Amino acid sequence: MAGLDLSPQLLRAVRARLAADPALRSLVGGRVREAAGAREEWPFLRVDPPEVTPYEAQGWRGCACRLTVHAFLRGARGLGPVQDLLAAVAAALDEADLALARGELLWLSHERSLVLPEPLGPGSWHGVARFGAVAAETT
Repeated sequence: MAGLDLSPQLLRAVRARLAADPALRSLVGGRVREAAGAREEWPFLRVDPPEVTPYEAQGWRGCACRLTVHAFLRGARGLGPVQDLLAAVAAALDEADLALARGELLWLSHERSLVLPEPLGPGSWHGVARFGAVAAETT
Protein backbone atom coordinates (compact mmCIF):
# COMPACT_ATOMS: atom_id res chain seq x y z
CA MET A 1 0.00 0.00 0.00
CA ALA A 2 1.33 3.47 -0.88
CA GLY A 3 1.86 6.20 1.68
CA LEU A 4 -0.50 9.13 2.08
CA ASP A 5 0.88 12.68 1.87
CA LEU A 6 -0.48 14.58 4.85
CA SER A 7 2.30 17.18 4.72
CA PRO A 8 0.01 20.10 3.72
CA GLN A 9 -2.03 19.58 6.90
CA LEU A 10 1.16 19.25 8.97
CA LEU A 11 2.66 22.39 7.44
CA ARG A 12 -0.48 24.44 8.21
CA ALA A 13 -0.52 23.18 11.82
CA VAL A 14 3.20 23.94 12.31
CA ARG A 15 2.88 27.49 10.94
CA ALA A 16 -0.19 28.12 13.12
CA ARG A 17 1.62 26.85 16.25
CA LEU A 18 4.67 29.03 15.56
CA ALA A 19 2.55 32.13 14.91
CA ALA A 20 0.46 31.61 18.07
CA ASP A 21 3.25 30.66 20.49
CA PRO A 22 3.57 33.41 23.14
CA ALA A 23 7.37 33.19 23.44
CA LEU A 24 7.79 33.43 19.67
CA ARG A 25 5.23 36.24 19.35
CA SER A 26 7.38 38.32 21.69
CA LEU A 27 10.43 37.61 19.50
CA VAL A 28 9.05 37.77 15.93
CA GLY A 29 5.66 39.42 16.38
CA GLY A 30 3.76 36.68 14.56
CA ARG A 31 5.89 36.97 11.41
CA VAL A 32 5.89 33.31 10.32
CA ARG A 33 6.20 33.08 6.55
CA GLU A 34 6.01 30.51 3.80
CA ALA A 35 8.06 32.83 1.61
CA ALA A 36 9.71 36.15 2.45
CA GLY A 37 10.36 39.14 0.25
CA ALA A 38 13.40 41.40 0.19
CA ARG A 39 11.56 44.00 2.29
CA GLU A 40 10.43 41.59 4.99
CA GLU A 41 10.49 43.06 8.50
CA TRP A 42 13.10 41.31 10.66
CA PRO A 43 13.13 39.23 12.80
CA PHE A 44 10.94 36.58 11.17
CA LEU A 45 10.57 32.85 10.66
CA ARG A 46 10.22 31.01 7.36
CA VAL A 47 8.93 27.44 7.20
CA ASP A 48 10.03 25.44 4.14
CA PRO A 49 7.81 22.87 2.45
CA PRO A 50 8.68 19.53 4.07
CA GLU A 51 10.59 16.65 2.53
CA VAL A 52 8.12 13.76 2.43
CA THR A 53 8.53 9.98 2.31
CA PRO A 54 5.82 7.32 2.58
CA TYR A 55 5.13 5.89 6.03
CA GLU A 56 3.40 2.61 6.74
CA ALA A 57 3.06 0.71 9.99
CA GLN A 58 0.57 -1.85 11.21
CA GLY A 59 -2.76 -0.05 11.08
CA TRP A 60 -1.29 3.28 9.88
CA ARG A 61 -0.67 4.91 6.50
CA GLY A 62 0.77 8.36 5.99
CA CYS A 63 4.07 10.15 5.60
CA ALA A 64 7.33 10.84 7.37
CA CYS A 65 8.37 14.47 7.01
CA ARG A 66 11.50 16.48 7.56
CA LEU A 67 10.59 20.09 8.40
CA THR A 68 12.95 23.06 8.30
CA VAL A 69 12.29 26.34 10.09
CA HIS A 70 14.55 29.30 9.28
CA ALA A 71 14.99 32.15 11.76
CA PHE A 72 16.29 35.52 10.52
CA LEU A 73 17.54 38.18 12.93
CA ARG A 74 19.40 41.49 12.55
CA GLY A 75 21.09 43.83 14.97
CA ALA A 76 22.66 41.27 17.28
CA ARG A 77 26.40 41.47 17.87
CA GLY A 78 26.60 37.96 19.28
CA LEU A 79 24.95 34.57 18.87
CA GLY A 80 22.74 34.79 21.95
CA PRO A 81 19.60 36.33 20.41
CA VAL A 82 19.45 33.96 17.42
CA GLN A 83 20.15 31.00 19.70
CA ASP A 84 17.28 32.15 21.95
CA LEU A 85 15.03 32.38 18.89
CA LEU A 86 15.96 28.84 17.79
CA ALA A 87 15.40 27.55 21.33
CA ALA A 88 11.91 29.09 21.30
CA VAL A 89 11.17 27.41 17.94
CA ALA A 90 12.33 24.05 19.32
CA ALA A 91 10.28 24.51 22.51
CA ALA A 92 7.16 25.35 20.49
CA LEU A 93 7.40 22.31 18.20
CA ASP A 94 9.36 19.52 19.90
CA GLU A 95 6.89 16.79 20.91
CA ALA A 96 3.99 19.16 20.16
CA ASP A 97 0.52 17.69 20.00
CA LEU A 98 -0.83 19.41 16.88
CA ALA A 99 -4.31 18.80 15.51
CA LEU A 100 -4.34 18.10 11.77
CA ALA A 101 -7.29 18.71 9.45
CA ARG A 102 -6.84 15.12 8.24
CA GLY A 103 -4.99 12.28 9.95
CA GLU A 104 -3.02 12.43 13.18
CA LEU A 105 0.40 13.67 14.13
CA LEU A 106 2.11 10.58 15.56
CA TRP A 107 5.28 12.41 16.53
CA LEU A 108 7.21 15.62 15.98
CA SER A 109 10.80 15.84 17.15
CA HIS A 110 13.54 18.48 17.08
CA GLU A 111 16.57 16.90 15.37
CA ARG A 112 19.15 19.69 15.22
CA SER A 113 19.76 23.42 14.90
CA LEU A 114 22.56 25.53 13.50
CA VAL A 115 23.41 29.20 13.20
CA LEU A 116 24.98 30.87 10.17
CA PRO A 117 26.08 34.47 9.71
CA GLU A 118 23.76 36.14 7.20
CA PRO A 119 25.68 37.81 4.34
CA LEU A 120 23.88 41.13 4.92
CA GLY A 121 26.64 42.21 7.26
CA PRO A 122 27.64 42.18 10.91
CA GLY A 123 24.82 41.46 13.32
CA SER A 124 22.66 39.59 10.77
CA TRP A 125 21.98 35.92 11.54
CA HIS A 126 20.29 32.94 9.94
CA GLY A 127 19.26 30.10 12.25
CA VAL A 128 18.06 26.73 10.95
CA ALA A 129 16.03 24.25 13.01
CA ARG A 130 15.23 20.79 11.63
CA PHE A 131 12.42 18.51 12.79
CA GLY A 132 11.26 15.02 11.96
CA ALA A 133 7.57 14.12 12.00
CA VAL A 134 5.15 11.36 11.12
CA ALA A 135 1.54 12.09 10.16
CA ALA A 136 -0.79 9.20 9.40
CA GLU A 137 -4.31 7.91 9.51
CA THR A 138 -5.60 4.52 10.54
CA THR A 139 -6.23 1.96 7.82
